[in-house]
Amino acid sequence: MPKLINFSELNTLGVINITPNSFSGQNILLNSETLKSTLNHFLAIPSLVIDFGFESTAPMNLAISKEEERLRFDSFFDTIKDMDLSNRWISFDTYKPQNYLYFEEKFKTRYHDCGFIFNDVSGVLDSEVLQLLKSKQYQENFYYLYSSTHIPSRNNVLDHMKFINDGDIIQMSFEHFTKGHAQFREIGFLDKILFDPCFGFSKSYQQNWDLINRFDELVLKLKNNKINVPWLIGISKKSFLRKSLPDSIDPFNDSEILHAQIIEDLVSAQLGHLLFRAHDPELVQKSIKKQSKQL
Repeated sequence: MPKLINFSELNTLGVINITPNSFSGQNILLNSETLKSTLNHFLAIPSLVIDFGFESTAPMNLAISKEEERLRFDSFFDTIKDMDLSNRWISFDTYKPQNYLYFEEKFKTRYHDCGFIFNDVSGVLDSEVLQLLKSKQYQENFYYLYSSTHIPSRNNVLDHMKFINDGDIIQMSFEHFTKGHAQFREIGFLDKILFDPCFGFSKSYQQNWDLINRFDELVLKLKNNKINVPWLIGISKKSFLRKSLPDSIDPFNDSEILHAQIIEDLVSAQLGHLLFRAHDPELVQKSIKKQSKQL
């Protein structure tokens, strides 16, 4: 496993949610055979980062305890005991720093030479997560995903739609990332961060579309401020995509077609290193390959 992510090879993060109430409909993965089949399919895709989530953060759901999230992980970990996930980049989608550490340590007991990403959807740089990052600054196979939200505390993650700010989303995102980058610099943790616009979280329907249509503006503003980091783009099966297709007979399928077009547009803009988070990683790779041929 390389010490740092080679973004020329890694461009896709495949989502596996082991939850009973995921907005994406992935509760089918609670079935052990379906889970293993899906995971085997993902493992057959070279250089795919695999993102595991054990709690749905859709706003219609209630938060679960730290213990419940660990129990879901333990059940999943037992289900895949005969599978080999060594030499992979693994992402854990959780807003609980203690649980991220729990997941990583258990993975290390079974799988070797893995790289890990703490996919923290909260966007909150509190003392707990900053202390974690300080402890990880010399762990070369670790990245932290910093999200742009308006959530005041990680305890408010599932209430994120209560914290929509009506201002200009590009300026607000710029200020959020700039402030966070200064905190990363202060603790000496600059080389292993990714930024996530965090589509859908504490953002209105229009703000999500503004972020997509003006994403190049955000990237340029940050570059002009000497901030240039890789990005995670996660719009797969987001509700605002489906809401933009009011006459669709099959909004989930049609939103994925729209998703593919957005990927192509972002790739064509040549905005630097982009990692696309998707429930169907092959859709991402086909879109990238299609657009790359045209560049």
